[in-house]
Amino acid sequence: MRSRSSGYAQNTILILFITTLLGVTSTARAEEQVTTAEPAGKTIMARGRVDAKADLQIRPLQRLSPVYPIDVVSTGTDSSSQLRMTDGALLSMQADTTLAINNYQVDPGNASSTVTMELLKGGLRTITGTLPKTGQSYELNTPVASIGVRGTHYEARLEQGDLYLAGWDGIIDINVTVPGANQRFSLGPTEPFRFAIVRADGTVEFLIRAPALFAVGQTLTLAGEPEYAGQFASPPDRADNSKPWSGSGILAADASGRDFYNNEQVTAGWGVQPMDSISRSGTVSFDHLSSHSFISSAGPMTDLSMSMQVDFDSAWVPAGQLSFTDAGGEWFAVFSGVFGSQSLDLSIHAASHGNQLADGSISGLLINNASAVLGNLSLYELENPTIRLDGGFVLTEQP
Repeated sequence: MRSRSSGYAQNTILILFITTLLGVTSTARAEEQVTTAEPAGKTIMARGRVDAKADLQIRPLQRLSPVYPIDVVSTGTDSSSQLRMTDGALLSMQADTTLAINNYQVDPGNASSTVTMELLKGGLRTITGTLPKTGQSYELNTPVASIGVRGTHYEARLEQGDLYLAGWDGIIDINVTVPGANQRFSLGPTEPFRFAIVRADGTVEFLIRAPALFAVGQTLTLAGEPEYAGQFASPPDRADNSKPWSGSGILAADASGRDFYNNEQVTAGWGVQPMDSISRSGTVSFDHLSSHSFISSAGPMTDLSMSMQVDFDSAWVPAGQLSFTDAGGEWFAVFSGVFGSQSLDLSIHAASHGNQLADGSISGLLINNASAVLGNLSLYELENPTIRLDGGFVLTEQP
């Protein structure tokens, strides 16, 4: 006769086996649901701990990992991520951020195309893709307000229950969703205000300058200085209009009048490849200025130095600098950026000329199997934009 304890043990083992089998089946179904869905985008940079969660399953994200319309993407402490979405949008997620991608159906020719996301914690900066430009639905929800996007560059950050907003370019429409608040307003360069804070209780504060929370990577207006939008708006009028500006505010041609990206005479012989196909690894210092066409409005230049660090594992540019001296004093600029789909997305964080504040733009492209950086640069004084530096460059490793 079988003992009662023996039967109990067998039943326990059977229950554990069934539970495990159900768990494995559930996991397999969840993974199948993710892998069979159409991706909403892909990861182009993941620093530190970056995860995607769908149906209770967590996937660590790294460069080129897909993200899906059912994903909740989160970054850990001292972490950050850049996502390139299917419509071309770039999402830059800060540390301690949680973003739910609830819907990302994109077809520029389809009026039913919609994007719905929810910022649950932290902050993000977004350069939107094709949807807002075609008048189709694009919405970001937060605990205190929903944001309808008609612009191309905006920023949102949750801090202690308050929502900080910036409409850098284009227009964002905000609907405060706190019960009883019933406030609607818009932010952007063509609106009365570009910056605002929606408090946790639903009250709204409009700001004439960027909140201090947005200081990292931005050009701030200092007390007593004229207000400029920096790299997020069109540059000031040029004294010399012979060198055109591109629609994004980046110099389209170098000081010699050659377009670095479209002129076949310049790019001939250089192997330009998609950023996703680059196979280099590690961190590389491009600190040899092998050629340039820089021209300063203040005359001849001396002591020219330029360098750029590229982290191929994390797909970003952690540091870059430029310095030289002309008759007006020393030009100095620092910059950083991330990998875009075809080029380096770079931003100037601080610049000066002598005792004057400066601003500008920089762009770059990896060439020759990522053995060199081809780019162009423009700097100008804020108080006197006619005092400037323009030109192109090629950076390589030390020979």
